[in-house]
Amino acid sequence: MSKVGPAILFKMARDAKMLGLVVVSLTQQALVIDNGSNALTVSYVQPVFSPPQVGGVDDSISPFLGIGPGNPGQLALTGAAATSIPTLIDGIVAAQLFAMLAGYANDINLVHMDGTTLLTKVRGDVNLFGMGQ
Repeated sequence: MSKVGPAILFKMARDAKMLGLVVVSLTQQALVIDNGSNALTVSYVQPVFSPPQVGGVDDSISPFLGIGPGNPGQLALTGAAATSIPTLIDGIVAAQLFAMLAGYANDINLVHMDGTTLLTKVRGDVNLFGMGQ
């Protein structure tokens, strides 16, 4: 993993703490937030570059780099009991974390608890008018 992923996770951990969320663990691969029996795990999905394409970016991924405009990495969110979207975003803590992730403008992959099955992808948006107020 490049240095981008861990740096982003460290920033997310700081932001989560500022929101009052409890950071259970933070590694270079994942950030875990306390959500009762459905601990939430956030990870960074490295950008995929395809040199033959115009611009060199695979259009199946977010058009952003790192956090916000500029890096095509994606964020992945899963829960210990996530078998569907309602069991992943199951309360206020999960909703707050999801809203925080949406503020970074990257695509967000909502992932089944098995860690591989994609429940859905929420497209990132750079229209952040009013963020940070």
